[in-house]
Amino acid sequence: MVLAVRVLGQSAGASFDELTHTLDVAIGGARLAGMHRLPLQPGDVIEVRRKNRKANFTVMWVGEPGTQRAGQVGLQSLDAPSDFWGIEVPVEGEAPIPVSGRVVHQTGNAG
Repeated sequence: MVLAVRVLGQSAGASFDELTHTLDVAIGGARLAGMHRLPLQPGDVIEVRRKNRKANFTVMWVGEPGTQRAGQVGLQSLDAPSDFWGIEVPVEGEAPIPVSGRVVHQTGNAG
């Protein structure tokens, strides 16, 4: 589901505040797109804002330049409430997808 979000944080010594959007959302995480300009690394913690809500997420993976996932990041929630996205998110996710040689399940993990 595509939802507008604001992403704030620091990475590689640089602060950022970027408007971007989701590609997928789950109770435990999300996949964001439009992240080409941000120097994010797996393990970075960022703040995501959606309407009047904000929550912290850990960057789980970053799409490599030149691949289909370039500019995308996979996030896992640290403290987002179950209603964070402002929509009903099903508990049962889609089939697992491979990410960097491992399987990430849609339910509870970013993917």
